[in-house]
Amino acid sequence: MARLGEPEGPRAPRGRTRLLRLLVFAAFLVLSLQAWRLQVVQGRAYREQADYNRVRISAIPPTRGVIYDASGHVVAANEPSFLVSIVPADLPREREEAVYQRLADILGMDEDAIRAAVERGRGDDAFAPVVVRRGVDDLAIQRVEEQHTRLPGVLVQSEAVRKYPEGELLSHILGYIGPITAEQYDLQRRQCSGLDPEQRRKECYGPSDRVGIMGLESQYERELRGSPGQRLSEVDVSGRTVRELREEQPEPGLNLVLNVDTELQRAVEQIVREGMRDSPSAVAIVTRPTTGEILAMVSLPSFDNNVFLSPDREAEVEALLTDPNRPLFDRAVGGQYPPGSTFKLVTAAGALHENIANRGTIIESRGAIFVPDEYNPQLMHRFPDWAVLGRLSFTQAIALSSDVYFYYLGGGFERFQGLGNERLAAYARQFGFGARTGIDLPGEAEGIVPDETWKQETLGERWVKGDTYNMSIGQGFVAATPLQIANMTNTIANGGTVYRPRLVHALVDQEGHTVREFPPEIVRKLPLTPDQWALIREGMELGYSGTLLQHVRTPGLRVAGKTGTAEFYGPSNARGELPTHGWYTGFAPADKPEIAVTVFVELGSGSNEPAPIATRIFRHYFNLPDTPIGPTVPAGLLPPPPPGAPPAAAPGNTAPAAPSRAAPAPTAPAPARAAPATAVPVPTAVPPAPPTAPPAPTPLPRPAIPTLGTRTNSAPGAGASDAGPQAAPAAPRSAGGPGRPGGP
Repeated sequence: MARLGEPEGPRAPRGRTRLLRLLVFAAFLVLSLQAWRLQVVQGRAYREQADYNRVRISAIPPTRGVIYDASGHVVAANEPSFLVSIVPADLPREREEAVYQRLADILGMDEDAIRAAVERGRGDDAFAPVVVRRGVDDLAIQRVEEQHTRLPGVLVQSEAVRKYPEGELLSHILGYIGPITAEQYDLQRRQCSGLDPEQRRKECYGPSDRVGIMGLESQYERELRGSPGQRLSEVDVSGRTVRELREEQPEPGLNLVLNVDTELQRAVEQIVREGMRDSPSAVAIVTRPTTGEILAMVSLPSFDNNVFLSPDREAEVEALLTDPNRPLFDRAVGGQYPPGSTFKLVTAAGALHENIANRGTIIESRGAIFVPDEYNPQLMHRFPDWAVLGRLSFTQAIALSSDVYFYYLGGGFERFQGLGNERLAAYARQFGFGARTGIDLPGEAEGIVPDETWKQETLGERWVKGDTYNMSIGQGFVAATPLQIANMTNTIANGGTVYRPRLVHALVDQEGHTVREFPPEIVRKLPLTPDQWALIREGMELGYSGTLLQHVRTPGLRVAGKTGTAEFYGPSNARGELPTHGWYTGFAPADKPEIAVTVFVELGSGSNEPAPIATRIFRHYFNLPDTPIGPTVPAGLLPPPPPGAPPAAAPGNTAPAAPSRAAPAPTAPAPARAAPATAVPVPTAVPPAPPTAPPAPTPLPRPAIPTLGTRTNSAPGAGASDAGPQAAPAAPRSAGGPGRPGGP
């Protein structure tokens, strides 16, 4: 300090002082602006974030709807269970590894699996619980609760888990539920991005949610799931709930009531297992022809859908996934096979409606027809019958399943004009072949209705006459599912109405009130007359008077049925015969059908396995004695003469008469044969039905194409035939080869 009278020391420059003041003011201003931004501009967001750390909004999963059979028995139930989850935001980084190790030891899990699940959860919503393990036993839950202070972020929750009391009996119908896949979750997350929060909460799924994987669980996922609720909770620093603030209850899912009767299903499955012998797979479908309801549907081999609900059964799941017999595959709706002689009913219906045949149409089967090759008329192609059947009327041809008769009706022969491929394909589509039936199940196959366009696009070859012959008897490229055969049978039984097959009868709420009922749904009606349908049914019933079905007659019950033995490409037996699949389809009572039964047996034959199986199903349904089935049809057994004298030939499209003898297979290319001396000239125009028959209705819609080429209906030797060799279809289609008999 300067003394009195002495001069003062040097002062600080004014500019530096001013600069210091400005810096202090600027810093104060910045801090003020930051405080204003944090408290005013972003205050709400930070308050919400702070509240979210203290107050959590968590989803409350809805109770999944249960499934009842037609008698009211629960076939898909819910049981209480515990699960352990981790909230990633509540898991301290410095304690992660210790938590993973301790939790893995308690749950008996791999530590890496827990770590991977948490890392996936952090990428979605760090505050959403990530499920680590479901179905945790009580002892493990007690240990988790005892060590909760050492397990920050770990939650114990309860949930309802699925239980299938009947196991594999209904597994293909019901399906099962499982964790949503990453692909499903990503897809639905994109779909939900444009929804408002309330819609997103109710309709969208979380990464740990469970969904229907197959069967009705998948088909009716939205109805069964319900809508989640939400809970507002106050939590502590470790994420554990301190108190509940508010709760919005979830909406439980709707219950399903089926048309399927469990006891009938059980009986059908047992009958099929006993009757399929050594076959690797089989299908049986029982329907109500007047409504399309499915009363039972069995596909073997099957699987226990409960194995997918327990984390301790991974080995069983792996065995199912690698089983070469593919037990997870529902053959009833997804299997595509050559329909064999069951398809002759389609050919019969088309021929009746187009006035190509009627009750009095007589065609003689001498064991085969021989058709000249289109490129070399000196080379003959043999299209055999399964036996020498002689002169047959329309109903006798159905009863004895004559291939030759249906070669005539489908492709024509010599001067007999047949349907031709395009008309035959049109009728097949009207019956529902070549398209999904619309059953309320996922995974349905379409089958194949081949025509000229299909063959050109698929194989790069043109259609030939031999393709039409094969198709006429359900061989060649045509393929159908067992459900399509069942639907065709329903149509014939009820007189022409195609119904959509349905498993679910109604949706009901938790109080038992019906929310939605599914009445019979008509897809279309076929335009045959009642008399024409009755004629087909008469032929099917007549089959029980002949060789093919006489061993499975049921006293006191009128049954109409049709067998089929369909060849497909595979290893031949010692006699050079291709392997076959067996079919039976029919209904009872024949005069007033209550049920229809369709049976398919892989590597079987129609009369030997499917027909006895179906007979036992009929007897069970109608409470008739399950007496032993008679002996099967020996291979090569010739049928007895057709029952009754054949009726007089109707005027019009009638096959030429011929001597009753078998036509031997030529050892060398045979020359074109002249028409038999007894041939009856056939007018080029199809004549009307006999006066006693009602007038034919308008034909089904079909493409505008010329009638089957004149060469195929001209006299032999007048020109090359359209018949010719066809390419072998691929093995997965299981289609028969050229010129192979459909079998009885």
